[in-house]
Amino acid sequence: MKVKIKKDGKSETYNIIDSWSDVTMESWMQLIKAKDLGKAEDAKTSILALSDIPDTLINQLSLKDVAILMETMGKLQSEQEILLKKVIYIDGQEYGFHPNLDDITIGEYADIETMIKSGLEDNLPELMAVLFRPIVDRKGEAYKIQAYDGDITERAEVMKKMSSEQVQGALVFFLEFRTGIIEQYAIVFDESNNKGNGRGSESFSEKWGWFGVLHRLCNQDISKLEAITKMSLLECLTWLSYETDLNESKQVKSYDSE
Repeated sequence: MKVKIKKDGKSETYNIIDSWSDVTMESWMQLIKAKDLGKAEDAKTSILALSDIPDTLINQLSLKDVAILMETMGKLQSEQEILLKKVIYIDGQEYGFHPNLDDITIGEYADIETMIKSGLEDNLPELMAVLFRPIVDRKGEAYKIQAYDGDITERAEVMKKMSSEQVQGALVFFLEFRTGIIEQYAIVFDESNNKGNGRGSESFSEKWGWFGVLHRLCNQDISKLEAITKMSLLECLTWLSYETDLNESKQVKSYDSE
C-alpha cells in the first residue's frame, strides 16, 4: 500500500504493509514491547516497523499524518484472520504444527511452560520452534514432524520469519489446549499445599515449576529424567492426579482414625 507524505512543499511516496500477514513475528514483537513505552514511541515504532518511511522523517511528521498512518495500520490489524495454519513454509522448508497436541510429550510441554513463565512475549520464537518442526513424512493432509530433542536455537531464529498471523493462530490454538489441561488436571496444578514461607516469597512449586513435576515422576532418580521427558504429557498427568488423590485420601483416613 502506498502513502504520500508532503514535506517542505514536496510530496514523497512510501510503502506500508498491504495486510497484517506481511508483518513478521520479529516486527510484531517490537510492536508489543513498544506498547509499554508510551503513545509517541509506540507510534514511531509501529510506523518504522510497518513501512519504509525513514526514521528521520517519522520524527518530523505532523500529528495529523501520524494519526492517519496509525488508523490505517490499525484497520489492517483488525481485519487479520486468527486461524491456525498447520503447515508453513520458510526459506523453502516445510514446517508442521504439532499434529496432535494430545500426543505432546511432557518434555515438550514442560519446555513451553518454562518459556511462558519466563515471559511469553520474550520467548515467542522459541515457543514456535517447539510447536513447529520440519515435516519428515507426508501423505495427503497427514504428516509427521521431526522428533523433539530440545535443540531449538537455530530453528528459533528461523521462526522469527513467521508472520504475526501465523504466530497468533498457533498461540490461540495452543493456549486453548493449555487451558483445558489446567482445568482437567487441576489437582496436579493446585498449589494449596505448596504455600510460601510466610515472608512474601514465592512458593516452592512456583520457584521450581516443571522441574518439580519431573522430579516427582523420576521418583528422585535423575537417571530416569531423559526417558520421562519422552513420555506422554496426558499419561504423566493422569498418573500424578491419581498419586495426589491417593495421598490426600490416605491423609483423610489417617486424620479420621485419630
